Amino acid sequence: MRKAVVPICVILFIMFIGCYLIIMEYAKDKAAERAANENVSAEPLEDAVSAPSQDEGIQGILLGINEDDKLLDFQDIDDKKIYSIPYDEGIKLMSRHGSMMTMAELEKGEIYKLYYTRSIKKLTGLQVSDSIWTYTDVNRFSFDEHKKIMTIGDEAYKFTKELKIYSLGNEAQIMDITEMDTLTVRGRDKEVLSVVVDKGHGYVRVLNDAYFIGGWIEIGQDIIKPVTEDMLIPVGEGDYLVKVTNRGYAGEEEVTIKRDRETNLDLSKIEIEEVAIGHIQFRINPDYARLYIDDEITEFEERVPLEYGIHAIRVECAGYDTIRSNIKVGSEYAEIDITMDEEDEDEDKDKQGSSTASSSEKTADTVSRTDHAVSSNTVSSGNAKSTVSRNSSAGATDKYGTVSSNETATSSSGTASTVISGDKKILIEQPAGVMVYIDGAYVGVAPVSTQKVTGTHVITLSREGCQTKSYTVNISSEGGDVTFSFSALNEN
Repeated sequence: MRKAVVPICVILFIMFIGCYLIIMEYAKDKAAERAANENVSAEPLEDAVSAPSQDEGIQGILLGINEDDKLLDFQDIDDKKIYSIPYDEGIKLMSRHGSMMTMAELEKGEIYKLYYTRSIKKLTGLQVSDSIWTYTDVNRFSFDEHKKIMTIGDEAYKFTKELKIYSLGNEAQIMDITEMDTLTVRGRDKEVLSVVVDKGHGYVRVLNDAYFIGGWIEIGQDIIKPVTEDMLIPVGEGDYLVKVTNRGYAGEEEVTIKRDRETNLDLSKIEIEEVAIGHIQFRINPDYARLYIDDEITEFEERVPLEYGIHAIRVECAGYDTIRSNIKVGSEYAEIDITMDEEDEDEDKDKQGSSTASSSEKTADTVSRTDHAVSSNTVSSGNAKSTVSRNSSAGATDKYGTVSSNETATSSSGTASTVISGDKKILIEQPAGVMVYIDGAYVGVAPVSTQKVTGTHVITLSREGCQTKSYTVNISSEGGDVTFSFSALNEN
């Protein structure tokens, strides 16, 4: 009996030690799990596919999600390096304010603070960074790729060549963005770090346009263009009322624009109505200047009868800068005040012997429109300060709006454009065989060239069976011809 007790005691002792070790290991695992869930003792991963070497708190732009391999790709906003970091199903995802998120809510281009632990060699948490500013619904912007400056409203921000841009979850380039797009922009201090195109653009293809050529087309309140043959006009996503006017007649049609899609506008199917007549009083300083309306010299001592719609005006006077603008007549009575600037002597000397066309002309650089009132607008080019101001008579309203102005240059960007020289060209070489449009106007089939015009322009490429594509380009006044070659269009 005594001999049997000893082995039993040994067995019990071994079992006790085994249980103790199991309990301790279990406790250790639970502690590690709690640390992971609470983001405690966050440290960089040793065995990550490519892990940052910094301590916890690194901030990165989300570039991609590989759900098959359970990897998240980030770009460090400080050193601009790109990392692929493993994650598991238990990853903790939080919004800027600490509320829980799902993997489906992660957005490429968003900037997150990353948490990871050495013990489990996994990314354990993400939180939308609270030290990053975010601007949504940005529709007043411009890029200067040469200076690496993005202007948002009236504020300028720098960016680097590593700037990340996304559209529909795919990486994009600056030239893929047009002024019709609506953006979300994220950055830190005065630097832009990422741009997401929230609302892109589609196209209005104008069909059976013969009757309206020489007239005007309006799409919403921001796009006003002379009607030319075979137009393909880039337009932001959304619903619009399109109006066309010519020779005393007008028609309108509602259209819906979808991203990267063409919407046909068949002008032969639009119901056409005779338009009303507005009576416009022009007050021009100096009063001996010459007024041209739609290229016809016009006496302006009395009120000028003009059909409702858009008209091109030009004001000329020796010793003064020529003013060019468009007015939109939409009231029975209205008044327009125009004050001309005296011609700059130095500028006049520079013009002599120069091949530059109309270097002293002033063209409207903005679109200004206010329903049921006559708006004002500044007409300028360079440092010009000529002002076109308008005041309406009381009670002058109608469904087509009022008198307003718009630029006459070919640029659709809202900026003034200057023709440099008749012998300087913009050449589009590739892809060969595509139809080329500049600011909505048909140019020809690539390879094709057209007159060089400075400023920001949208070049659109179209081919049957392929996805229409637009690029924003900036044409400098420096140098000679400008040549572009673009990538082949994707098939539909």
